[in-house]
This record gives sequence, structure tokens and C-alpha cells, in this order.
Amino acid sequence: MGSLVAPVGEDGKLQTNSTSGDSLKSKSKKNNSTVDSDMFLSLLVAEMQNQDPLEPTSNTEWVSQYATFTQVEKMGEMAESIDLLRANDLVGKEVIMKVTSESTGDVTYARGTVDFITVENGKPIIWIDDKQYSMADLDTVVSGSYSSAYDKYDTLTAMLKGLPDIKYADKSYENVIKGAYELYNTFNDYEKNFMKTYGAKELALLEQWKEKLKDKGVDFSDVEAKEDEAGVSLDDIMKSFNTKMDAIIDRLKLLTGDTDTDNTDKDDTDKDDADKE
Repeated sequence: MGSLVAPVGEDGKLQTNSTSGDSLKSKSKKNNSTVDSDMFLSLLVAEMQNQDPLEPTSNTEWVSQYATFTQVEKMGEMAESIDLLRANDLVGKEVIMKVTSESTGDVTYARGTVDFITVENGKPIIWIDDKQYSMADLDTVVSGSYSSAYDKYDTLTAMLKGLPDIKYADKSYENVIKGAYELYNTFNDYEKNFMKTYGAKELALLEQWKEKLKDKGVDFSDVEAKEDEAGVSLDDIMKSFNTKMDAIIDRLKLLTGDTDTDNTDKDDTDKDDADKE
């Protein structure tokens, strides 16, 4: 799936190396300056050799320094392992990544499905549409519902953006407006709420066009009938279900009450018979 915003620099050239161009370079520099255990031990030995003989450092302090360094090193390794697990879990999922221009530093966003993961210097690299990103560039993991809603929102808004000013409305735009309404009628509740949230202006414009074309004699009864049919919401379904369940429960209570009454009458009769004897 294509990016939300094409990463183009001020020079007009496409930024093909995405945010990784900056972030991965900076990570590489950090890796070159990382102090590993061998370097730490070398520094520790040098410190021991050059310490003040009149005030030598105790063995306990040397051990404490090394233990602290080892703990920090293990925590870093654990963080890298967690990043690898997170990255592997992203394969096949749709994500939104930050994209930083190397020339301007401007931040845009790229959207797509994670193809595979590679590891460089212990760091996971995310590949999307032949472009690489670091885990630090991950902005959002997109759900299937969001992806579907966004695609339909994008299609509907594109249809409306192709329209001229509403003052030029005439019957020649009948198919476009009806097509937009038919598309909207295919939206589920989540997608309609998404459209109302992010495309409120577009929906208002669509309604204006419909009313304008109605004034010019265009019949929207077929589209409106489908709209009413599709307008049965999940809340309506749940209310209907709850009403039916309440009726069933009331009926069960009634039957249970009748049974209890019968049992009570039977017990009273047995008691009277016993008294007579």
C-alpha cells in the first residue's frame, strides 16, 4: 500500500531512503562509540595501574564498578532482544512510519505493510516496499478495521474533490453523487463513524450536492432507500436482541412462578390430609 505523503525534498527529488537515512546513520555512529566489556576491562586495568599508591582503590570498589557495568550491558541486550521480538511480530502487518527528509529535516509519514525484518549490528531493520526503517521510526500499527475505513474514506473524499463549485451543479453530476452515496451505504458502523470524524466537511458537501440536484429534478429515492436499509446499526440490533431476551426471561419467570404455586398447593393439600388422619 502506498505512502500517505510522498517524501519529497525541496529539491524536488524523491527521498527514497526514508527516515532510515538519518536515523540509521546516527545509530551506526553510536555503535562505533559504544563501550563493550573488553574496552571497559582495559580501562579498568589502566585505572588500577595508574592509581595513587598512597590511596589505592579497594577491591570491593573494582568489583562494584564491573558489576554495575555488566548490569547496564545486560539491560541493553535485553532491550535489543525486545526490539527484535516486536519487529518480528510486525511482519505482515500494516504500519505507519515516520519519514524524515535528509535535506530539510521535515517529517512526513509513510504507510505500508511490513515485508520482512533484517538485523544490522544487533538492531532490527523494518522493510516496507523496498525501503528500510528503524524501530525508532515506528509510529502506528494499523488495525484491519482502520485500514479499511481509511481506504474508503480516501476513495469517497477523492470522488468529492473532483467536483466543481456547487454553483455549477447540474444533472450531469447525478451518477457521481449517487455513486458516492452508494459507496457510503456500504460502510459499516465503524467506517461511518470514521468518516463522520475525519470527513465531516465532505459529508456535508455531499448532502448539499444531493439537495441541489433534487431541486433540479434528480430522483434520489433509490439511494435513500438503500441508505435507510443500511442504516440498521449495531445498537439497533442489540436493542432488538435485548428486548427478545427480556421477553424470554419474563416467560421463564412466569412458568417458574406457576410451578412454585402448584407445588405449594400440593404441599398444603398433603398437610390437610395428614391433619384429618
